[in-house]
Amino acid sequence: MPATNPNLPKALRLAPLLLLALSLAGCGHDETTNHASPSAPTELKTKGQITEVHSQTLPVVAAFPGSVITSDQVSVSSRVMGYVHSVDVHEGQVVKAGQTLLTIDSADVTGAIGQAQAGVGKALAGLNNAKANYERYRVLFQENAVPKQVFEQMQTAYKVAQSNYTAAQSALEQAKAQLTYVKITAPFAGTITSRMVDAGQMAYPSAPLMVLQGGGRKQVEVQLNNQAFATIKVGEPITIRYTDFNGNKHQFQGPVERMVEATDPISHTHTVKIGIPDNIDVRSGNYVEVTVVVDHEPGITIPISALHNRGGLAGVFVVDAHDRAWFRMVRPGQILQDRQVILAGLQPGERVVTRADDRLQNGILIEAAPVSSQEKSSS
Repeated sequence: MPATNPNLPKALRLAPLLLLALSLAGCGHDETTNHASPSAPTELKTKGQITEVHSQTLPVVAAFPGSVITSDQVSVSSRVMGYVHSVDVHEGQVVKAGQTLLTIDSADVTGAIGQAQAGVGKALAGLNNAKANYERYRVLFQENAVPKQVFEQMQTAYKVAQSNYTAAQSALEQAKAQLTYVKITAPFAGTITSRMVDAGQMAYPSAPLMVLQGGGRKQVEVQLNNQAFATIKVGEPITIRYTDFNGNKHQFQGPVERMVEATDPISHTHTVKIGIPDNIDVRSGNYVEVTVVVDHEPGITIPISALHNRGGLAGVFVVDAHDRAWFRMVRPGQILQDRQVILAGLQPGERVVTRADDRLQNGILIEAAPVSSQEKSSS
């Protein structure tokens, strides 16, 4: 510090000391402000329910597409081959029993009838000729004018001619019967639900041309593979799921009413028909999903409320030994009643959060809340 001149007034000599004191006072005030201890951060925690994961024996369910039909549904087909001359009905049309559905061009059938008639005429001429020969040789044989062998030949020729004439008559009747098949009529009253042919197209015997559904009981028709077919029995209930016209999902159980033992040679499946209860409002033609339990295996299930979707990833919040929850990705499977099957990502004995009062995030402390008796029974 520089020496103070003794000749200066006293006030001037004290000025540097006052400035130094004020400077030190200001520095002390700043130091106190900068080093004040901040308040401790608030710990993330919430109340929630925790459940322990256990291994269970779970059913292996296979799903098969099916459709709603009526018990008196038929596929209309032709018994003759020919071009379709006219189609007299359309999809959704209600028809009466005996009403004409379509007509096949009768030119080929008419030609077949003419040919059969010519065959009858030819056979009749042959029969008359053989009969005349037989009568003549019979008289000659009685007079011993011809050998027995010649007479027997005439007798045999007459019998053959009779058989030929009978066969020609049968062919003619068959050809005439084909004429009745060119006009296809409804076997019963109902609704045309599908039409697979138009005028000008070729109709083949047994090929479906349209589908007619009556007002009988509704059923579900489904094709099952050998494994699923072997696990069901007539009268046994099967679960069926469907979506209504409003987009709402429903399910019900219906009894197995019919099982076809023969396997389809193309799809290698069996046809099964399942009854629909009267209180189920599904329309004919609706798509449904038939679920069949085909096996059992060990697995893990959790309450549906424990599964979360974060950024498009499915996962659960696993609770560690310190009751803190951490998000873990899992691979969910099917839903069995009100529980979610977990295929991978969890091990028996681990704990997951099933419900929380606040939004869960990594590291949050879970304060266990009491579990209701209903939730205990469901876990």
